[in-house]
Amino acid sequence: MSDQQAIQPVVVSIRFPHKKQEVQLKIAKNASVQLVHDVLQFTPSTKYLTNFDLYLNEKVLSGSELISNITNSESLKLVAKFRPYTVREAVRHLFTVRDFIGFASETEDGISQFALSTGTKFSDMPLTSVKEQKANESAANGDDSQEEKPEKSLDMSDEEKKQFDHVVRELLTKSVGVTELLKTRSNVVTPCVRSLALSSFNPVPAFYRTKGHLLYLQVVTLEGETFHITAATSGFYVNKCSSYKFDPTPKDGCPINVSLFDLIATHSKKFADHIQALDEKLGKLETINYARPTTTFLNKPWLVSTTPSINGDYARLQLNELDFSAERNFNDEFQAIKDIPASDFQSRVDSEKLIAKVSHEFTEASVAGAMSIFYEDMVPMNPEAPREEQIYLKDNIFYSFVSDINGTYSNVGGDEAAFAASNQDLHTIKLLHRVNLTEIRFLLTTIIDFAGHRLLAQTPVPGLLNAMGTITKKDATGKESSEDLPSDVTVSYGLEENSGKILENQEFNDAIDSFAKIFHLKEHVTGGAKIKFSGQSKGIIGSDKRKYILDLANSHPFDVEFARQYYDGIPAADRYPHRQTLIRHELIEKWWITKAEQAGADIEKAFESNEFSFNPDAYYAEGIEDPVVEEISKYLSSEVLPNVVRDYAAGNLTAPYDGEHLTQSLHKNGINMRYLGEVISLTEKELLVQIEQHEKKLKEVEKDNQDHEAWEKEYLLKIEKLIKERQEKINKYVQAGQEVPKELAENLKLDENEIRKPTKGEPHMVNRDQLYCLLNVSQLEIISRSLKHVLRRYSKELPVSVVPSLISYFFNLLFGVTYNDHPQVEFSDSFYSNGSFSFTKVTRESLVNEITTQAKLRFRFELTNDVFEKFSRSPLALIRSVSKKFGIQILNKDYFYTKDEFEDYKQSQDKKIRNKLVAPTSTFSPDDLLVIPIIKGGDYQSVVGDDFWNQGAALLGEKQEEGLALLTQALAIKEEVNGSIHSSAAESYLALSTIYHKLGKVSEAAILCRKACIIYERVFGVDSFEMLRCLTNLAILEIGNESPYNAAVVLQRIVNTLDTVCPADHPAVVNAHTMIQQLAMATKDVKLTIDVLKKLSDLILKIDGGERSIAYGYNESRIGNLYATIDDLNSSLKAIIEAREVFTKELGLNDQTTVQCKQWISGIENLIQSKLQQKKLNQQQASVNNAPTHNSKKNSKNSKKGEKPNPEIANKSIDELINFIEGGSAKKTKSKKKSNKQ
Repeated sequence: MSDQQAIQPVVVSIRFPHKKQEVQLKIAKNASVQLVHDVLQFTPSTKYLTNFDLYLNEKVLSGSELISNITNSESLKLVAKFRPYTVREAVRHLFTVRDFIGFASETEDGISQFALSTGTKFSDMPLTSVKEQKANESAANGDDSQEEKPEKSLDMSDEEKKQFDHVVRELLTKSVGVTELLKTRSNVVTPCVRSLALSSFNPVPAFYRTKGHLLYLQVVTLEGETFHITAATSGFYVNKCSSYKFDPTPKDGCPINVSLFDLIATHSKKFADHIQALDEKLGKLETINYARPTTTFLNKPWLVSTTPSINGDYARLQLNELDFSAERNFNDEFQAIKDIPASDFQSRVDSEKLIAKVSHEFTEASVAGAMSIFYEDMVPMNPEAPREEQIYLKDNIFYSFVSDINGTYSNVGGDEAAFAASNQDLHTIKLLHRVNLTEIRFLLTTIIDFAGHRLLAQTPVPGLLNAMGTITKKDATGKESSEDLPSDVTVSYGLEENSGKILENQEFNDAIDSFAKIFHLKEHVTGGAKIKFSGQSKGIIGSDKRKYILDLANSHPFDVEFARQYYDGIPAADRYPHRQTLIRHELIEKWWITKAEQAGADIEKAFESNEFSFNPDAYYAEGIEDPVVEEISKYLSSEVLPNVVRDYAAGNLTAPYDGEHLTQSLHKNGINMRYLGEVISLTEKELLVQIEQHEKKLKEVEKDNQDHEAWEKEYLLKIEKLIKERQEKINKYVQAGQEVPKELAENLKLDENEIRKPTKGEPHMVNRDQLYCLLNVSQLEIISRSLKHVLRRYSKELPVSVVPSLISYFFNLLFGVTYNDHPQVEFSDSFYSNGSFSFTKVTRESLVNEITTQAKLRFRFELTNDVFEKFSRSPLALIRSVSKKFGIQILNKDYFYTKDEFEDYKQSQDKKIRNKLVAPTSTFSPDDLLVIPIIKGGDYQSVVGDDFWNQGAALLGEKQEEGLALLTQALAIKEEVNGSIHSSAAESYLALSTIYHKLGKVSEAAILCRKACIIYERVFGVDSFEMLRCLTNLAILEIGNESPYNAAVVLQRIVNTLDTVCPADHPAVVNAHTMIQQLAMATKDVKLTIDVLKKLSDLILKIDGGERSIAYGYNESRIGNLYATIDDLNSSLKAIIEAREVFTKELGLNDQTTVQCKQWISGIENLIQSKLQQKKLNQQQASVNNAPTHNSKKNSKNSKKGEKPNPEIANKSIDELINFIEGGSAKKTKSKKKSNKQ
C-alpha cells in the first residue's frame, strides 16, 4: 500500500443497539481499531459509553487490528455490542461519567490533595479577537529589507480609541495590588450534580451479588433531589432504596440504562440544562484553558485566592480505594519500555508516550507515599531506628530521608553535603532521560521537600532488597533466632560501601562507555580499580540481569578553585557548609565545545574518541589530581562568570524579573547559585566602572564646554572688531559722499577654518536599570535562600501542624514588627499549644543574625542592615520568594504591616462592616498559611519532538514550507507525548510564534503566542518570569498586528506584574511605556502621548536616582517636540530647555544635538515673542475700535483649542521643527531621524 493510500480516510459507520442513527467517523486506513474506540470516547453522542466491543460480521475486532486489513473500500460498517458489566467496568464507567459531568476540575492534578492550584487569569483579560491580517500587509511585514520604514498611523474607530485611552490612563494612574493581581476566578469546570458516589449500602450482599448486582450508587442533584441506583451486569437502574431503607430492586417504571448519564438525564429535571450550560461555557474557551495535565503538575501559587470550599462528595475518598489494578512495579514497567525496539518513527513516539506517562505516575505515587511518611502514617521497615534513619517501601518505591546516615559525607559536610548530592544525582538522571542508553539502566527518582525534611524516592534495583531466605542461629545460651540471608544482588562495579572498596568489572566497564562519553569522564584508577565513572558511584547487576548505575552525583568535576578558597583549611564556623561543590553540566558542555573548537577538532570525532575528558575523582578523593579539572574550575570563575555579568551590564541578557529567572539564567550558563555573592561583587564593580567612566566623560565635556565658551567669546569679540572696522570704512565713504565699494556691502566673509562646526558625540551611558535590577534580585535571592535554610533548620524538629506557627511567627518578626513589635507565637493545633519549641525563643535580632550568617557562609555576602531593611519594608517580593522555595501558600487577603494601613482599610469599608472589624493581633496568622511539598522529579520530554524541531528550523532558510511543516509536526509530537498542558508545548508555541512573526505571518503568530501564554500561566503561574517573557512577545505581536488596544491590555498586565514581583524598577517597565507611547502616537493622540512620556521621564529619574541622564534628555526633547505640535509653546520651551541642559552636560555645547536644541529654543522664544506682540496689536486695534471685532472673538475661541495638532509641524524631526520655527517651513527637507527620536 502506498503512503497516499495509507492516509486516505475511510468512513466508519457504527450502529449502537440503543440509538436510531449510526455514528459516522472518518479514520485513516493505516489506523488501528483502537483509534476508533478513542475517537468514540470524545464524540458527543458516545462519550458516555465505555463497555462495548466492535463487531464486523459477528466477529469481535481487537484494538490492534488495522483498518486496512479489514477493508479495501472507502467505507466500513461496524456494529457495537455491549458487554456485561463487571465491578471493574462499572467503576471505570463511573469514573468516566464523573469526569464528563464536571467532577474533573481544571485546577486538579495528581497532587491536589497536598497543594492548591488556581484557575487561569489570562482568559479573563479583556482582549479582542486576533485581527486577521491582509495579504498585502503579510507580504510587507515579511520583507527582510533593513530600510527604515516611515511611522504610520493606525486607523481606529472612536470606540477603539476610547477603549485604548481608558486602558492607558488606567496604566498611568492606577496601581494594582498583589491581592488583585493574583486573584483568580472560580473553576470553569463545575459539577452538574451535587454528588455521584457509592452509597452506604455497599458492598453488595451475597444474596444480591449472585443476582448480578455490582454496586449501589447515590446521586444528589443540584436541586437537592436524591435517588439511589443499582449497577448490575445489564446496566444501571433507579432502585427503591432511601437513606434509611435498603431495597435494591427496580423502582416502578424505571428501565435499565446502559449509561449512568442517560439514567440521570431521565430522572433529573434540570440535569440536561446544567450539562448544556457547562458545554456552552467550555465552548467559549480553548481546550487548553481547562484540559487537565497528563505528564506534569499545575502551578501551585504562593498566594491562593480562597481556602478550599468543596461540597460533600464521598467519591473523592471512595474512588481511591476502588483500584483493581495489581500492585505496580514502576521499575519493571520503565525498563520494559526501554527494551521495546524503536525501529520506526511511530514506535519511538509510542515509546516516549509510555516513558512520559510512567515517569509522571511514578512521581505522583512518590509524592503520595512521601506525604504519608511526613505525616507519620506509613510504617517504616525499621521502626526502632531514629526518625532520620528510617526507611520505607511501598508499592515498590523505596523511600529514605536525605541525610548522612552512613557517614559517607562526614568529611565533606555531613547532611549538607548529602542534600547537595541528592540534587546533583537527580540532575544526572534528568540528563540520562535525554539519551537512549541500552547497555546500562538508571532508577526513576524523585526528591520531595516538605516542612524542613527531604525524602528521596527511588525504584529499587530488582532483587537488592529481597532476602535469599533465612537461617536459624543459636546464641551462647542455646536460644534460637532467625536471620535473613543476604541478597546475592550486590555491587559489582564502583563503591562497595560495607567494605569501602572500589570494585572493578570489565563487563560493566565496557557497558558504561557511552555514559562516560556523555559526561566526558576519563577512565582512571581509584582505590586500585580501573573505572569509568566516579569512585562514589555504584554499578549493580539486578536480578533481572540488567546493569544499573546509581549514586551518580559525582559524575561532574569538582570545583577545586572554590573549595580551596572557601572550604579547605578554613575553620568550620567560617567555611562553606559542605565540600560537595561540583560544576554544572551546562558549564562542562560550554567548556568542552570551546576546547574542541580551539583545538580545531571535529566535534563528532572528538566526542566518539572521548577527547578532553576529566577524572571525576580528582581533588575530591585524596591524592588524585587532574589539570583538566583545574582548568574547568578556573574557566567558570575567571571567564564565564565575569562574561555573564558583563552581558547583563550591556543589556545582552534580559535583566532578571525575579530570583527564579536569575537562577535559570545562571544555570543555563553553567553558574552555580553559590556564586551569587560573586555576581553581586562583579556587578558592583561594573557599576562603579561605568559611573567612573561617566564622571570622566562629564569632566571632559565640562572642560570642552569651558574651552568652547572661551573660543565663542573670543570669536564673537573678533567678529565685533571686524564689524566695527568695516563700519568705520563705510562711514568714511559715506562722509566723503563716495560710493561704498561692493565688497563692503556684501556679507562679512569669515575664515571657514576658524569656525568650529558642531560635532556628533557619543554619550557614555550608565546602565543603572540593568545593573540595579541584577543587584536587587541577587540580594533578594540571597536573603530568601538564607531564610529558607533557617526555616528548614527550625522546622525539622517540629510536628507538621506546628510548622505554620513557625512560619507566621518568623514572618511577623521580620515584616510585621511595625504593626506589632512583640508578636506572640500562635498555634492552630491546640494539642501542641503548650509545647516547648526552640523557635519560640527567637527574637527579631537573633533571626536577622541567623539570616546574615547564612548569607555570609553560603554566598560570601555581607548582608548589611540597610539592605535587609530595604526588602523588609516592602516585603512582598521577599515573602513570595521564600514561599516558593520553602513551600508555602498564603491566603490572598489584605495584610497590614502598620497600624495606619489597618485604619485606612477600616475607614474604606461600609459602616456596618467597619463596626464589626476587629484588628488582628499580628500581621500573619498560622491560619493563613499552608505548607506544601516542593517536588523535584525526572520530568521526561520528547526527544523525537526535539529532533523534528531542529530539522525544521534548519530547513526554514531554504525550504520554508517544509520547515514549517516539520516544526508543526514537532509540536504535535510533543503534545502527543507530554500533553498540551506542558512546558515543552508552551515553549514550542512561543518559538513557533516568533518564527511566524519573522515570516510576516503576524496574525498566526499572535494566536500561537496566546496559546503559549495560557499554558505558561497554568504550568508556571500568573506572576512567573516565563509568563512575563511570553506576554512581552505577545505585546510586540499585537502591535505588529495593528491592535493597539490589545497591546495596551497586555502591557498593563506586564507592568502590574513587575511592580509586584520585581524588587527593582525593571527595564521592561520602561520598554512597556515606550511601546505605549509609540502606540499613542500612532493613534494620533498627542496629549495622551505626552502624558505617557511624562510618566517615562519620572521612571527614568527614579531609576537614575534623580539624576538627569541622557535618556531623560532625549525623552524631554520628545515631549518638547509634541508640545510644539499642539501649539503649546510655553510647555515646549520648558521641556526643550530641560533637554538642552542635559545635552550640554552629557554631550557638550558644540554637539549637534545641543546646538539644535539651542536653535530650537531661540526659535520658540521668537515665536512666543511674536505672538505676544501680535496680541498687543490686536488689543490696541480693539481699543481703537472701542469694541472687540467678530474676528477677535473667533481668534479667542481658537486659542482655547490650542491642543489640536498643527498640521504643518506635527510629526516633524528637530531639524524640520527648527526650520519651521525660523520661517523655513516651505522648504522640504529629507533629514534622517536624529538620536533623540529613538
